[in-house]
Amino acid sequence: MVGNADIEVMVDQFGWLGIQSNIISREGHSVDTSGEIWVLPQITHHAKLNFEAISPLNYKWALKKYVQEKIQYTSTSEGEQAFNHVKQHIFNAHHQLSETNDISQNSHELIKIFENRISDYRARHIFDRLYRSVKWYIWCAEEYPELGFDASYALELNSMSIPRGPRGEAVRMNDPNHGPLHKSLEVPLLLKALKEDTGKKFSHFQERAALTLSLAFGRNAANLVYLQESDFKNISPPGTPPCFIISMPRIKKGMLSPRDDLLDEYLDDNLVKYISELIIENKKKTCTLQINKKNVSIDKPLFIKQLSNSMAIESKRYQFAFNMYSSDILKLLRDFVKRHRIISPITKRLLSISVRRLRYTLATGLAAEGVSMRELARILDHSDTQHVFVYFEMAGRVIEHLDKATAKKFSSYLGFFKGKVIENDKAAINGCREDKHLSFINEDSPLDQLEIGICGESSICHLDPPFSCYLCPKFQPYRYADHEHVLECLLQSREEKLEKYEQSRLGIQLDEVIFSVAQVIKICKAETENA
Repeated sequence: MVGNADIEVMVDQFGWLGIQSNIISREGHSVDTSGEIWVLPQITHHAKLNFEAISPLNYKWALKKYVQEKIQYTSTSEGEQAFNHVKQHIFNAHHQLSETNDISQNSHELIKIFENRISDYRARHIFDRLYRSVKWYIWCAEEYPELGFDASYALELNSMSIPRGPRGEAVRMNDPNHGPLHKSLEVPLLLKALKEDTGKKFSHFQERAALTLSLAFGRNAANLVYLQESDFKNISPPGTPPCFIISMPRIKKGMLSPRDDLLDEYLDDNLVKYISELIIENKKKTCTLQINKKNVSIDKPLFIKQLSNSMAIESKRYQFAFNMYSSDILKLLRDFVKRHRIISPITKRLLSISVRRLRYTLATGLAAEGVSMRELARILDHSDTQHVFVYFEMAGRVIEHLDKATAKKFSSYLGFFKGKVIENDKAAINGCREDKHLSFINEDSPLDQLEIGICGESSICHLDPPFSCYLCPKFQPYRYADHEHVLECLLQSREEKLEKYEQSRLGIQLDEVIFSVAQVIKICKAETENA
């Protein structure tokens, strides 16, 4: 087989630059590349490249050179992805090359692997997955053909049109586990759980902040990973009402560090509340690291990783020693769903949630509401509008029509009704107060009125009866009232608003009330049958 001595002879013979034992990444970080395992200066995830499984040696050497090139001149992330793709799609357990010193034989075997992969991936419509592997072969054929890379075959590969990967497929296919969350059936469950959550564990505060930031801004997990407490600030002059912003790191702009460029985003009161609560809890945590036998205080990230970030420490990027991994942000979202047992009415299983799904949800929702392409690209922090077309393709399908059967079918899953069904006035709180008796009035026909129940609030109620009543825990609907008629009127009103205003949120604003009324109907029916 080809050995180290043979490679060294070829390096001298052809005047190549050998494998460097240490390189500086494009971002300016030192990377030890002297061994078979390279620890990359990434903080958002575990990033170690293990070259031990790559064989024979001539191809391992070529892959090391290519990955070094990518890390030094493109990005650390691109070098990591190049290694992972070539290892996964070319040098995996199913395609082992012969351990021989016959480079010509190796060359034929490698071409055969590529041909098999191309044929297989085309048939499965996943040809894009070979993009980086093909680029590696072409580069090696140009730089090191003597190591078993065929220049003619490289020209053939270079002539192929290989896409970088399908964009927006999960959105376009409306995948129930990976695409946007359902605006009427799933998003309200998250918002309701968020509103009712009173968890006091440190992780609960982190969950709420991660969820609200993801819902509001649709950023990727890495954006949240790089956030620091200092990015949250009040920009109002003293003596004026507070106005809070958060400076969001930009991870896709080719900067040497995501924190080299920050984008200010204004925060509403709910976001301010959850972030402020998390920062208060953060004060109870100490972010101190022992470096060279000295305790050094590290600036606190907004989302603190309590067990420290081993990748940041190993790569000596100590300022990120307490930043979470992207997977930790994902875990916060999934733990929130598990803790509240949020069951998707669509899949009948725990709601599948991720930062990316929430990003899709925000984008499709805004597109449906009529935001411009340029504005949506700005909101999602894209440099142009080419990546947002898919959301506008989906805009007409985001707002879905509801009927009685659908509303009743999903009402129990959503659980918007929190009040108590009553038989008569005597069984109700405030039953003797005429001013607390509630009636439904059809907005299209004011003479169409019917009594629906009693308000159990002792003080003045500032809600908007009767619509908001069905969502109020103090509402006591009559079991005998014609809630079916209320539901019919609401559904008709919803359809009229959708038809009149097309892609507008006016129609779907009624959805929570509709599902609550449908739930009351089911409860009343069940109690009548059991009476």
